[in-house]
Amino acid sequence: MIRCVAFLVFSMSLVVTTRQAVAEFGDYRALFVNRFEYSYSSASINSIFQNAADLGITDVMFQVRGRADAFYDSNFEPRANGLSSLFDPLQTAIDAAHSRGIKLHAWLNATPMWNTTAIDPPTSPIAHVFHNTNPSFRLTDINGNVEPQEGWSNYSSVNPVLPEVHTHINNVVNDISTNYAVDGIHLDYIRYIPGPSFSRLPHDALSHQLFFDETGLDGSNVGNAAAYRSFVKNRITDLVASVKQTVDASEVTTGRNVELTASVWRDPDVGSNDYMQDYRTWLEQDLLDVAMPMIYLSDSNDGALFNPNLLNTLQVPTNSRVAPTLGVYLHSSSGGGVELTKSQLDRAHLAGTDGISFYGYTAMFNEGLSTQRRAAVLDYFEQIANATQGNLIDDFEVDEGHFSWPYNHSPTSQTFGLSPATTIEQVTTVSQAGTGSQELSLVDSGAGTWQLRHNSGIGTAADAGSNVSLPATGYVGFWLKTTDPGMTVQISIDDPGTGELGFLQEIRADDQWHLYQWNLEDERQWDGWAGGDGDIDGPNVTIDSILFQGDGDATIYLDSVTHNPDGLISNLAVPEPGTVCLIGFALALVGVVRRV
Repeated sequence: MIRCVAFLVFSMSLVVTTRQAVAEFGDYRALFVNRFEYSYSSASINSIFQNAADLGITDVMFQVRGRADAFYDSNFEPRANGLSSLFDPLQTAIDAAHSRGIKLHAWLNATPMWNTTAIDPPTSPIAHVFHNTNPSFRLTDINGNVEPQEGWSNYSSVNPVLPEVHTHINNVVNDISTNYAVDGIHLDYIRYIPGPSFSRLPHDALSHQLFFDETGLDGSNVGNAAAYRSFVKNRITDLVASVKQTVDASEVTTGRNVELTASVWRDPDVGSNDYMQDYRTWLEQDLLDVAMPMIYLSDSNDGALFNPNLLNTLQVPTNSRVAPTLGVYLHSSSGGGVELTKSQLDRAHLAGTDGISFYGYTAMFNEGLSTQRRAAVLDYFEQIANATQGNLIDDFEVDEGHFSWPYNHSPTSQTFGLSPATTIEQVTTVSQAGTGSQELSLVDSGAGTWQLRHNSGIGTAADAGSNVSLPATGYVGFWLKTTDPGMTVQISIDDPGTGELGFLQEIRADDQWHLYQWNLEDERQWDGWAGGDGDIDGPNVTIDSILFQGDGDATIYLDSVTHNPDGLISNLAVPEPGTVCLIGFALALVGVVRRV
């Protein structure tokens, strides 16, 4: 058979865009400013917000509640130690933010109560909740010991089981959201600070009674530890739900948009198991406007945790947005430096998050690498906004190009769990650009999860000599569209004789075209596969295959396989390919490595 193969040429006739995805990511750039990073003066706070504006920050999380105290005029809690009644940091921050087009979120530490013995919680003019009685807000362990004011860990904590605690926190939230023109309420430490140890769960009589009333079980019996942890976890979820109701009600009262955001653990399973922070449920129930996973990782643990942690959050079905927080304060010269900041920013963007946030202000403005870090962040967003031309490899307009192989061409160690009813074919009914795309109709065999290695190559599958040689620079990717949830995708490249596998990305199941791409120059985006080492070593690469994973029947449309040697593919003017007919292509392949 004579096959026409797309040849790489430049053209301005076809435009591929990701306007929606780019707008979502680029339009939410948050910065955390904690209570130790500003002084009690207008000059200090205005300087912070001018710096934020210069960095292109859109949203600032400004801390105004640290240990059940107030950095504002509160009707429910005492002013922070040393804060004059003549100065209002929150109002000053609102004015500074809004005058520069920045949204201001009041950042509240939700469950911390106190953290030192150097000074005691105040008793007047507003008594601190540490002194509450009937009921006490303090925690009691299994032996009847009350948590000391400095805490069992870094803070002593309110008891999140108690309805009175919920009422108090909601009063604080309502006080701020109705009396100040904030754009959002941000919850931090919205978890069980002491951790999952049974001995340090709430073991006061009232908490045990509440648990018994709900479950009929004895909270003091270690045999009921799992049920008691679930109870505490659910009560924290109840607290988040009630705060969401309070914030939504304040929108009606004030006529303003007020978002509820929260700092959550870097992985939903870790948050649930270790801190009773069930933010998977929060996302499923749309209790947050924006979830901000704290992916605070340095070079020592980034490789093992960043990609899978982020994927685990993004796979939760939700209408909430996800904007991870990068712990850039850990990115010192010995902790990965600016290169790690750039890599995490890039991977968050490519993974399909709805924005990004940085913790915190000092690391971005007042540390040794701050200047270089800010330049890198500004440069990255400039790249998103001004992505350059790239090369179209396969557009499925005439035929299936390099991806004509049957679904079961690879061995069962690489393709499995799919029925013979699976089909892969070029169609003209759906397309990302032009008139054609490739339809992958994947039929589950019923054996559990499935995987498809979708091979690339003309003449020989998954062979470097049978694919287009690409400079090992820039980004390589493709577009997908589906309505079927729960799938992931990776690209495999030959380097040139060994395989490297791009990091796993969630396939968005919203019946819209989305771009999936990988940075060929970032080793943190690649794992060794089929003899590879996770590093792209040579000057050129070829596409080996695309790997899909899922569970259940699915239909996926594939289009516009593209390489941009100069940068991101997003918002890219993709060339209309010229074509050249290659007759007897397979016969011309000599001395090549075959890996299927």
